[in-house]
Amino acid sequence: MSIVSFSFLVFLLITVICYYIFPRKYRWSFLLIASILFFLLSCEWKLLLYLLFGILTTYIGTNYLYDKCKTKKQKKITLFVTLFSILSILCALKYINIFPITLNAFGNLFHINFHFGTVSLLAPLGLSYYTLSLTGYVIDVYREAYEPQKNILKHALFSCYYPIMISGPFVRYNDMKKELFEPKEFDWNNLFQGFYRIMYGLMKKLVIADLLAPFVRQVFTQYNNFTGFYIINAVMLYAIQIYADFSGCMDIVNGASKMYGITLIENFESPFFSKNLSEFWRRWHISLGAWAKDYIMYPLLKSSLFQNLGKTCKKKFGKKIGKKIPTLLSIFILWFLIGLWHGASYKYIFAAGILPWIYLTLGEMFGEKVNSITKKLKIKTECFSFRLFQSFRTFLLMCFIWLFACAPNLGSSLTIIKNIFIMPRVGLLYELPKLPMVILFASSIVIVVDYLKYKNIDVLNWFSKQNIWFRWIILFIIIFSILIYGAYGPGYNASDFIYGGF
Repeated sequence: MSIVSFSFLVFLLITVICYYIFPRKYRWSFLLIASILFFLLSCEWKLLLYLLFGILTTYIGTNYLYDKCKTKKQKKITLFVTLFSILSILCALKYINIFPITLNAFGNLFHINFHFGTVSLLAPLGLSYYTLSLTGYVIDVYREAYEPQKNILKHALFSCYYPIMISGPFVRYNDMKKELFEPKEFDWNNLFQGFYRIMYGLMKKLVIADLLAPFVRQVFTQYNNFTGFYIINAVMLYAIQIYADFSGCMDIVNGASKMYGITLIENFESPFFSKNLSEFWRRWHISLGAWAKDYIMYPLLKSSLFQNLGKTCKKKFGKKIGKKIPTLLSIFILWFLIGLWHGASYKYIFAAGILPWIYLTLGEMFGEKVNSITKKLKIKTECFSFRLFQSFRTFLLMCFIWLFACAPNLGSSLTIIKNIFIMPRVGLLYELPKLPMVILFASSIVIVVDYLKYKNIDVLNWFSKQNIWFRWIILFIIIFSILIYGAYGPGYNASDFIYGGF
């Protein structure tokens, strides 16, 4: 069951009504029932075994770790066994084919046909998201950040709360325990704000992302036929598509949770207004970046291996450079794993991992020199034009990353880059799907909302305080744009979220 389907809206309406009918003390238990039901409606019941395995393993592992382990060695062994158990399932289902693909590609370089076959395994809904959230939970218990949950049903709800299983965000137990388990009072404002946000998310997904998808898909699946500005245009449209798709999904998820009175963390904070790439990554997929820093980068930097590496580098290269080497190495590992998380494909490892690391490393190495050149040229940096230049520069750098993500594979991306510099044939324009003007209108709404958020204005609260006639006019415009122009109906794959595959 996709969250952009009519059946999901019906499911949400029924469960919200039942949630507030349930006794306040036990409303969390109804959320658990709804989450399991949603899982069963969205995928095969046999896949529930994977979810149950993750729930039981982390419940037993964390409680044993906290109550039974007395020595540091016992705690480390329990941590390793628990994490290995849940992460091995993720790796087996998601990355099992990367080895035969790599060996076949390596053999082709020397004209050897290994003919290693690939395996098709069905993964459960939200595998990557709930596995990494549980991984963070286990590590936090090991660090004694908080006590593990003793009630196995409450632990199960934290593990599989259905809105966040779809595409995140990655959540922390400490942030969610009050939201999930404390009784929520009925509040009309929560219902209205949740509904507004769901409609806004549906507009992003159905009116912007899904109407742009055919244009982008045709250019990149037939990349040998398209050159010049066709490719440049398609990459820029993909940037809008992926943002509307993923942030639209997050709006629906946050809106659905708001209707239960549950507040989730924000996963996007106006990323296209960022002045540089570091700021962009702080505003894009925020929960993934925070998770990677807390559970990958910082533990690496604190490890004895990296501490000794830092000391050695300082002796050989001096304090300034020696201090940066362990940091850049830990950031490389972080980004490599983020790229691998996006998919068992070398294009994702490069596009979502290695290339962002190269950008950030170059920025770290030459940032001061660029600033000094800017000062020498007496360029005004505290003005609208320079900030616009910074945002556009960041957008273009991200488009280069997304070019690799759009390409069928890493090899074809090089052909696509080469084709950019070939003069295009104007006649091809008539072979591409036509983009309706409603995309421009809907995108303008998104730009205005994102700009207000960038200025730290709570748009939902502001909107809720407006006159009722104003709110309903805007809402009707959004609903009618979805009904008239939205991509849905026969032949439409409602579950085809870009980040749903990650």
